[in-house]
Amino acid sequence: MLPEDYRESEAPRADEAQALAAAVFFAVWAADSFWLRWTTGPAAYIPGTVRTTLFVALALLGGYLSWSAHRQVFGVVRREAELVDYGVFRLSRHPMYFGVMLIYLGLAVSSMSAVTFAVLAMVFLLYNYLASYEEKKLIEFFGERYMGYMRKVRRWI
Repeated sequence: MLPEDYRESEAPRADEAQALAAAVFFAVWAADSFWLRWTTGPAAYIPGTVRTTLFVALALLGGYLSWSAHRQVFGVVRREAELVDYGVFRLSRHPMYFGVMLIYLGLAVSSMSAVTFAVLAMVFLLYNYLASYEEKKLIEFFGERYMGYMRKVRRWI
């Protein structure tokens, strides 16, 4: 799917940005869910079993999407760059990012922390930026083939 050196297609400092986003998200989620409980009031109206079931379902789906996409892109030795538009890439142009965001969403739902949902919105903006950056590079590399793929498959859902 990516040029020979796939890092050329990633936004500068993408890994660091994702790590920082994860650290902030988990710190806010844990602090508000287990310690401060400033914005977890809505959780009182949704039974814990429902929240836990939603978390598990979203985490499993997100994990599956991320794992499958990673396996499709990096698990096969290719002689040349290939546009991966099959498997989970038929569902989303960025299933790895989408899967990670589903896991974040599941955690936010598990506590119904309003401040965690606000951080999740910022995480989404980060991943949307990263996806946009990568898509520009993929258009440069694959041209009309990637633009045709963009017309058939949505970025997220």
